[in-house]
Amino acid sequence: MSGFRQTGPTTATTTIDITTDGTGPLSLTVSWSAGDAGGQPGTPDGAVQTLERSGATQYTLTVDHTFQSNGCYWSVRATTTPASADGGASQQLLTRRCDIR
Repeated sequence: MSGFRQTGPTTATTTIDITTDGTGPLSLTVSWSAGDAGGQPGTPDGAVQTLERSGATQYTLTVDHTFQSNGCYWSVRATTTPASADGGASQQLLTRRCDIR
């Protein structure tokens, strides 16, 4: 996962690169959360997104989300079925509206 960034006051985008060892079907599940503590996943925010792919061994997917929560930290987690060797990926960012003092 790369490029998780805030794109607006309540919106974010992330890019997910997937390499497989075969062209069979793949399911990518992306979940979002928000909270006020860094390093913690926070509370789930919005619906889980599921994307289905097949026919290739490499995919680059961009996924957008509009956050409903006012949490200072936004998180994204991506997992695949079949499961990846690394167990998935996650990233977190501090939103622009919050100030760390």
